[in-house]
Amino acid sequence: MPFNAGQTLPPCRRIRQPKEFELALRANCLTNKWFAVYTRKNENGYSRLGVIASKRSMPKAVSRNFAKRMIRNIFRLNFSITHSVDVVVRAKRQFNSETAVEGRLALLQLFQSVPK
Repeated sequence: MPFNAGQTLPPCRRIRQPKEFELALRANCLTNKWFAVYTRKNENGYSRLGVIASKRSMPKAVSRNFAKRMIRNIFRLNFSITHSVDVVVRAKRQFNSETAVEGRLALLQLFQSVPK
């Protein structure tokens, strides 16, 4: 996955405050064996993303960072800025080169079923 600075997710579209994570984690949840996606409407006027990739579910930092990059990229491509939705994605399993495609498809399916 090549990196281009113009393809990053801007800081204004990221959830960073613990209180905002707590509010989103109490909202609607969609799950599969790879991810849990929590969504709630916001009043900001644009979509935002929060990512949870814990050391318990992914012991290696390389896999945690890969999962976070993949989640941010899929979110950036599939959620336009005009939607007012907070999305928190919790990764449940470790990724490697063989399972990355399956995980990516699973996340795309969950994002397509999120009400926008």
